Amino acid sequence: MRKHTFISIIAVLILFLLVACEEYFAIALDEMPKLMVVDSHFTNDPNQNFVRLSMTRNFYNTSPAEIPVGAKVDLIQFFGETTSGVETSPGYFTFSTTPIPEKKYQLRISYLKDTYVSDAVVMPPIPSIDTLYTKHEVEKNYRIDSYGSPTLVETPGRRICIDAPLSSGLEYYRFSWQAVLQWQYDPPVVFPPPLPSWYGWKTFYQTGQFNLAGPKEFTVSDKIRQHKVLSLSYNSLIYLDSVQQKPIGWIVTIHQYGISKKSYDFQELLNKQFSAEGSLFDPVLTQVYGNIHCKTDPSKIALGFFDLNSYCQHRYYLYLGTGPDNQVVQRRINEYYDIPDNGYMIGTYPVFWENNYQR
Repeated sequence: MRKHTFISIIAVLILFLLVACEEYFAIALDEMPKLMVVDSHFTNDPNQNFVRLSMTRNFYNTSPAEIPVGAKVDLIQFFGETTSGVETSPGYFTFSTTPIPEKKYQLRISYLKDTYVSDAVVMPPIPSIDTLYTKHEVEKNYRIDSYGSPTLVETPGRRICIDAPLSSGLEYYRFSWQAVLQWQYDPPVVFPPPLPSWYGWKTFYQTGQFNLAGPKEFTVSDKIRQHKVLSLSYNSLIYLDSVQQKPIGWIVTIHQYGISKKSYDFQELLNKQFSAEGSLFDPVLTQVYGNIHCKTDPSKIALGFFDLNSYCQHRYYLYLGTGPDNQVVQRRINEYYDIPDNGYMIGTYPVFWENNYQR
């Protein structure tokens, strides 16, 4: 009995020592100063111009971001007029004037006793595309199968590429795209006469990182060459909801922005940040700095970038065929209809409809 009691006492003492040596360390991630966040976008297209203001939140705070009430936002043209933004919703400002290519501008934000100003930025000349073409490719991606194992998936299709000019005023670009897949459904003939066909469409958008293009380091060229904008599979059925929907062709819209070198560098850093995988050499958030500063109190930090882009839209019809030996049908579209994301019409074509023959 005494031996058992002695062993129990020793066990309790060991447990006490282990607990006493354990030290808990809690990081105070929920304590941080509120910083001004500026999301801005300006082009020569007035429908794209806005400034959105908010304040940073504490790490554990899941409530909506605080809006700086009473803020004022001005777009200042050097040796020109100053345009005050109109707050159309809390923290969201629109502007009645459109920046002019090759003119210099600055963004100014007044909030409480502080004034934030951006670096001076020159809007680049209007961008253009020299050539659009497609190339056969087989995309290779790993996907997790039903057993949880990575499996290599090969998807044959076409890579859509462009060539774009370079000049002293415009050397850097950003691209985004949307692709509308047209389809046709022919109802089965049960009783004559046959039912009318359905003409539908489905829209896909670019996701992921910024698509950036610029001159290669240590090279001399007058063009951006073979820059990939997007890829599309030959097998259009993987995009549709039913095997009875017959793919007709793609309407591809490319949004091309002329950007500055500083804007290119900033977005390139963001791309690296978004693709970080937790390795030792990944960039950290503090390495990504914007171009907006607090003039009245330099110790205050503003998060954001005053981005001034020139803009041009390009639209193409593409029929890719079913494999590398098929001839691709490609032509430029000069009528820019607004196309809803999804829909269909029965017995008649939508006004924007395209096919392998000129309408």
